[in-house]
Amino acid sequence: MQILKILLEYIICYALVFLLYYLIFIRKKTKYNKNKVPVEYYYILSLYKLSNKDVNYKRFMYISGFINTFIIVTTYMIVSKLLNKWFWQLLCGIVIIALLIIISYGILGRYYQKNKKHEER
Repeated sequence: MQILKILLEYIICYALVFLLYYLIFIRKKTKYNKNKVPVEYYYILSLYKLSNKDVNYKRFMYISGFINTFIIVTTYMIVSKLLNKWFWQLLCGIVIIALLIIISYGILGRYYQKNKKHEER
């Protein structure tokens, strides 16, 4: 029963945070503007040696929205449910955020690399 409560809280938090993230960041930036491109976009392009043609910008914005929401909500749930002291929450939160960013955007970058190789064939 406790697991279902946590899962329900996760789903509700995910929906609310994604809605907020969409209204603040995604809705305004779905059209490519060289001056307003998020850091994640340049990170993927430079780290995985991709060009602008390899990545659909509008689709990338939605995917990065889902990824960033996942990172925020997962970090919140882990830190708030497992740790009591604020110092440990802060310390573990920073570590978890860094790890989730590296892992999530690493997976996304490899996905775009595979798509690039399949399109070249």
